[in-house]
Amino acid sequence: MLSQRIFFLSTVLQWCPLRATLHRLPNVFTLAKPTLRDGLSRRTFRPALAGAMALMVMLLCTFGWPAPRRALADDVSVPVSLQVDLLGRVTGYERHYMSQRNTPAIVLITVRPNRPESVRLGSQIEAAIRRSPTLGGRQVRTVQHSYTNAAALRAAVDSNGAAIAYVTPGMSDQVAAIARSLTGATVMSVSAVGADAARGSVLSFELVAARPTLVVNLPQSRRQGMVFSSQFLRLARVIR
Repeated sequence: MLSQRIFFLSTVLQWCPLRATLHRLPNVFTLAKPTLRDGLSRRTFRPALAGAMALMVMLLCTFGWPAPRRALADDVSVPVSLQVDLLGRVTGYERHYMSQRNTPAIVLITVRPNRPESVRLGSQIEAAIRRSPTLGGRQVRTVQHSYTNAAALRAAVDSNGAAIAYVTPGMSDQVAAIARSLTGATVMSVSAVGADAARGSVLSFELVAARPTLVVNLPQSRRQGMVFSSQFLRLARVIR
């Protein structure tokens, strides 16, 4: 959390309109007891004091005030539209998905009905998928699933013949159970939350050095019948 605050402060200092004033801070901090005898007029002292006070407020905002609790959407570091675009590229490197290219791909979008953020992100995912007629070269159809438990999700995957199970934010506490329930099912489980690949999702999206990165849980992908090409795995962050 401290490193995030330092990063925020450095960003503010770089772009803030007070930048010119802050460059003169060494002169500001020598003004503890300004007098006219020291050759400092009120005309030069007051702007410098204003700059020092602005810096003090900025430091209090950054370090002194408690940080607000992170919203659920903050866990989604890669925008939904970019996630869907990357997903379309990834599917072209998965053997089973491409072997069914003449069959429409069903994307089961899983939401928690009692979590507004989950429902909102689910709608965004559905809209992003529908903007393109294909996903990875296959015709695509979306189905929304209201999550109750992992067993019901597995039943929905089987009954719909889903190729992809897309998990929305707010379900991280269920990802491990979902992974166990999907073992043996030929389905690509995808999470909008970067950390969920480590919890058992086959695929997730995260930012690394401000660049979108695909995360693959390789053991879980094998349990779910996924076979990714080595070419793709060289481009992803792989959990082994």
